[in-house]
Amino acid sequence: MFSGSVCFKETFSLSYSSLGQYDLPDLTFRSVRDKGFEGVCYLHPRLPYGFEDIYYCDDARDVMVLLSGVIYNKHEFLQSHEGDAQVSDPEMIAGLFLRHGPEFVTELNGDFAIFIMRPLQKEAFLFRDHIGIRPLAWTVDKNALIFSTHITNLCRAFQSETTIDSEFLLGYFKYTDYRRTPNRKIRKLTPGHFLHYSSTGIEIKRYWHPEEINIDRKLTYEKMLSDLEELVRDAVRIRSDKRFTAGSHVSSGIDSGIIAALAREEYKHQESFCGFSWSPAYFNRGDLKIDERDKIITACEKTGINPVFSYLNKPRFLQFIEDYYYNLGYYSEAMVAEQAASLGTNLIFTGWGGDEFISTGHSGVDLDLLRRLKLRAFFRRNTITKPGKFIKRLLFYVIYPLFHILDPGNARAFRDDARYIRKPFKKSDRQAISSFYFHRSRRQMHLNVLRFYNLPERCESWHMLGFRKGLEYRYPLLDKRIVEYMLKVPSELLCKTNYFRPLLREISEGILPDEIRLNESKNDPVYWTYWDELIKSSGLSFMDEVEIWRANPNLHFVDFELLSQDFERYKGSIGEEGKILFRTLVYLKGIHEFILKYH
Repeated sequence: MFSGSVCFKETFSLSYSSLGQYDLPDLTFRSVRDKGFEGVCYLHPRLPYGFEDIYYCDDARDVMVLLSGVIYNKHEFLQSHEGDAQVSDPEMIAGLFLRHGPEFVTELNGDFAIFIMRPLQKEAFLFRDHIGIRPLAWTVDKNALIFSTHITNLCRAFQSETTIDSEFLLGYFKYTDYRRTPNRKIRKLTPGHFLHYSSTGIEIKRYWHPEEINIDRKLTYEKMLSDLEELVRDAVRIRSDKRFTAGSHVSSGIDSGIIAALAREEYKHQESFCGFSWSPAYFNRGDLKIDERDKIITACEKTGINPVFSYLNKPRFLQFIEDYYYNLGYYSEAMVAEQAASLGTNLIFTGWGGDEFISTGHSGVDLDLLRRLKLRAFFRRNTITKPGKFIKRLLFYVIYPLFHILDPGNARAFRDDARYIRKPFKKSDRQAISSFYFHRSRRQMHLNVLRFYNLPERCESWHMLGFRKGLEYRYPLLDKRIVEYMLKVPSELLCKTNYFRPLLREISEGILPDEIRLNESKNDPVYWTYWDELIKSSGLSFMDEVEIWRANPNLHFVDFELLSQDFERYKGSIGEEGKILFRTLVYLKGIHEFILKYH
């Protein structure tokens, strides 16, 4: 991680040397100064990085580099350093920049936030990776460019108003623009973009253009599967840094399943490789017919992974709610980070992002088949022998997205989630809804996902959540090569089998047991039942705090009258109305604690 400020005016004098150091008690800090620049680099003792992995400076060549992250295709550039495999990532970046200019970033494959400065040229650059795995935010103050990979702390440093941006706080209750930050002055650098700062001001330029990738109509099914299997394996391989002690997320899902299995192969030298599940370690209900933990145990036994189930009990849950400032509501993952740290794991592989690209199921596929008159494939996927199911699929996967109609279930969920929000603040961001739900092709769905910003939002949150514990995440299914490849694939190639989300199921044959490979349900009744119980018992205990929240001016968007009325009505309920109420209480408590910590 890094933070800094840069200004090339000789009369300028402003220090941000301590920027971002709030609430990071276990880190090692190192100050960096140069002509017109002052900043800080951060290291965590549990992570195998040194100062040389973050910072590089060469006065003779007039270049300084700060790096948060890793370049995975470093081997492709080593010839330019005479084969010196020991050259650091920041030094390699400096050489590439000096030879190719800012467009060098188009050739990188990695998770990165980069700052480059040329003091004599009086210019500086910020770069963010293609997908947005690493956070990076910036602002301008008194002609200085100020930036940080710790977004929330940068916001705090420049918070002059007493009110936090309500759209940021409302992210749990509705779809918002997830690029928003607590402070309207602070902007996130958009993934796939770089910022140029000079005496003439700020210029932001897009360097990645996935919309220019054409569909390959000559691509065969066999070639597609072969290419994607190779890409998935390589995406895991290049992220497998043996300096770390690795683990993975595990579930009964295909995305986490294949990534966990392949990561375990890469870390054969580890005696124990932990697979972390959100399902509770100690919870049993005889009336639940499906227990995902059984599938996880079977898969882990066959792949040599040690399953670790969640110890998230009510006392820890209450503590995590109070720590909303650090986890932003990712309570289950906060428990994973804590358990991983206690077991010595400092790197977690995850299948997050697979749904949006390589393991996409229905979105846009039927629309593509109809548009290209691939009627045989369409009716094989949507048999008319079951008219009710056929009409339902036609509505959900053709009519609704094509005509920008929100399906009744999601429309109801939108109303429920925003039930206790005052009318002026209820509406979700229209562009966010459109990007997530409405598309006229599978290709447009992929591009919409990149615009929607839900992928970077989670990656940003998990990065900070993990970094405090000395933990990093790897997202192989968000490798830019896989994203770009899926934009080339014709939808008819996704219809060769009767599988839902077919590509990873085909690729994972021989890698995963069929209990996982062919499992089409993503439901985990044990987790969700236990979660509902935690939410209800915690929500009940927070009702006495509503009057305290009412006095918080940053919660002006809450309908406290309705909240109080419904509590009296539903406090004993376990139905849907009660679930909505108690979920709201839990997240309002977290947001209230965030506001207190922030200020």
